[in-house]
Amino acid sequence: MKLRKPVQIALVIFIIAIIIFGIEAYHQRQAVGKIFINIKASKEQQNILDTTEIKRLLTDNGKEVLTGMFFNKVSIKTLEARLKNNLFVDKCEIARNLKGDLFVEVAPARPIARFMREGKPDFYVDSTGKVMPVSLKNQVRVVLVTRKDTQEIDFVDYDKNLLFLLRAITKDEFWKAQIAQIDIDEDQDIVLYTQVGGQNVVFGKPQQIQEKLKKLRIFYQEIIPRKGWKAYKKVNLKFENQIVCE
Repeated sequence: MKLRKPVQIALVIFIIAIIIFGIEAYHQRQAVGKIFINIKASKEQQNILDTTEIKRLLTDNGKEVLTGMFFNKVSIKTLEARLKNNLFVDKCEIARNLKGDLFVEVAPARPIARFMREGKPDFYVDSTGKVMPVSLKNQVRVVLVTRKDTQEIDFVDYDKNLLFLLRAITKDEFWKAQIAQIDIDEDQDIVLYTQVGGQNVVFGKPQQIQEKLKKLRIFYQEIIPRKGWKAYKKVNLKFENQIVCE
């Protein structure tokens, strides 16, 4: 007897569900095989995370062996959560193959600056304003920020323009290479210290950032070629539509 079309469709769906259930049941009884870790890091990020640290996070600081454990006792979401809870992990994804091997792909965080404040521990900050601790293990070469005030960092409100300046420096290869340090005084006035030429750049408040950087670029592209690198030691960008060189 020929089955009606709705019945045929329902039967196909039922068979597919049985197959999927069987495959999942098979995987749940399967043991974890090898663990392959891929850290997608740029040259600047290579010191942030290594495979040893990733394995420590995956195994909950060595409490779980993982290799050889059955998948009915292993949660991929839990493993991903362990990695994502680490401040130095930006993104991660874990998959498995038919043999039970785990493939772990991790993208480290991207610090854009290191803050130093007297009497307080150093910390890194990324482009979103996330704060990360500094240790000997994760030394990263980024712009150094020294700050004299005791105001707590608040990149949502109080320091949002400072974060915008740090982003602008990081996104531009020239500024990223040229600006080595940013010093902020109690009044939030900023001085930039450069790598080449030795000029101190009086930036003023973290306002009109793009306009000031545009003026500073004019200094390097038009004034330095005519006057030479040793002609000036100080560049003041605080005044509107002016570049004051001393």
